Amino acid sequence: MDPNLSEHEAKQLENSSKDETSMSVTAQLSLREYAGRTWPAESHKARITRLARALRWGHRRTRSIYNGEPVALRADEFAAVQTLTEARNEYRDLQARIARLEAVLLHQDEDFHSDQMAAHRQGLRAGR
Repeated sequence: MDPNLSEHEAKQLENSSKDETSMSVTAQLSLREYAGRTWPAESHKARITRLARALRWGHRRTRSIYNGEPVALRADEFAAVQTLTEARNEYRDLQARIARLEAVLLHQDEDFHSDQMAAHRQGLRAGR
């Protein structure tokens, strides 16, 4: 413990250090999970490059966080990671909801809705 710090200040410093470590670990795990789902066939090096582009960060900074190196993660960087991973979760939830709605429509009258659903799927594929 630093002799210039009071006991209260030392505890605050220790707690803030734990919070920073927790944020770094959370960011690392979130980035690895996101990259693994989004680019499953890519190498780790390629995933880091793609993450750096998506987050608009430098390659070295992204690699440090991805590999869990001891870095001071800024609040805006942590927010960017959360935004990136939440957007992916929202997209996946939307896809699941569309699939459930299609199943309900096809269950009601398969002959009536099958052509319409096929046209929608083809339009979605063309829009990518």
